[in-house]
Amino acid sequence: MQVLKAEEHTYLTGSVLRTLAQNRITTVLEFLQEDAGKLSILTKLTLPQVLAVRNDILNKYAAPLIKVGSLKTDTLQERKSLNTGILSLDAATGGGLPIGFITEVCGLADSGKTQLCLHLAIACAKSSENNVLYIDTKGDFSAVRVQKILDACGYSHKEMAMIMFKIKIVHIWTMEELVELFKKLKNGVMSVENLGLIIIDSLPCLMFQFLGDGNKVGLSFLNTFVNYARFLCKEQNICMVCVNIQTRWMDHDNIEIEDDGEQTSYGKQMFPTERRNRCLGKYWQHIPMMVLFMEKEQDSRSSEMCSETNITITVLDNSQTLNSNVFRVPETATVLLSGGVKFADLTPDEGEFIIFEACCG
Repeated sequence: MQVLKAEEHTYLTGSVLRTLAQNRITTVLEFLQEDAGKLSILTKLTLPQVLAVRNDILNKYAAPLIKVGSLKTDTLQERKSLNTGILSLDAATGGGLPIGFITEVCGLADSGKTQLCLHLAIACAKSSENNVLYIDTKGDFSAVRVQKILDACGYSHKEMAMIMFKIKIVHIWTMEELVELFKKLKNGVMSVENLGLIIIDSLPCLMFQFLGDGNKVGLSFLNTFVNYARFLCKEQNICMVCVNIQTRWMDHDNIEIEDDGEQTSYGKQMFPTERRNRCLGKYWQHIPMMVLFMEKEQDSRSSEMCSETNITITVLDNSQTLNSNVFRVPETATVLLSGGVKFADLTPDEGEFIIFEACCG
């Protein structure tokens, strides 16, 4: 601990330091923690002089003040990113998915979450020496589906084999197994060479058994999983993608309608209001660094059976949404169902971007 010396300030003379030492104030920390009024009485210094000494010591030893907003902005700008292989998505996310953090892919059923995860796995495996750990919790991972995507993108059989070899599949059925897997990865009992991306499809499937009021077991497992996941992301420089489910709720509100100034019992009508929630509870809401909200919409302007997948990119901190970007990925329903969506063919010009202002509170 730093000893209080005369070099700290001109007011700290030999007699002042001896007086402080007699009152057991010998270090910089003890001087700063002591009441300024008491120090003034002991040292015979005026209160402004004592405060001047404290300010000089703080400026010398204290860490510089950094605004949270600027720190968050600098982190987003300097972070390393994993290219998704989708030019429009990379442009919207500032270079790709953040490495060292958890990214969530969220949406309603049949919104294309698994399709996006498969493409992310392919993009990571083909563009670098990194391997992908694909954790399947639903038991529906299809190598044939991956092969169809690769075939639609024009890869040879040799290239397909090399890419698919880099995607390591693990089937997990319970939260206990998931936590144990991440514990082994953390402790080095289990290792995947050149691991660059971990995909969990999906996390709510393991948490459904713990749903219910007052059930703390699931929260305990989720908290342990988050701690292991964050450690792996930071220490091994890994990008992690967790698939979450979005639920849709319809609230029916009574709205009174006035007719010619007279109100009757028939003046109330029921207007349904749609509300969408992310699963996994309030604890999970601010765990991911980035959330990709996916929604599929039918294109009513076209006579053909077509759909558009809208993806909203939301970057979160502990209390607010910093920014949101929305772009559209056009795709035909027939190609989507066959597993041959050519996401990589899209360019930034083909994506429609809507940049929202920061929303605080």
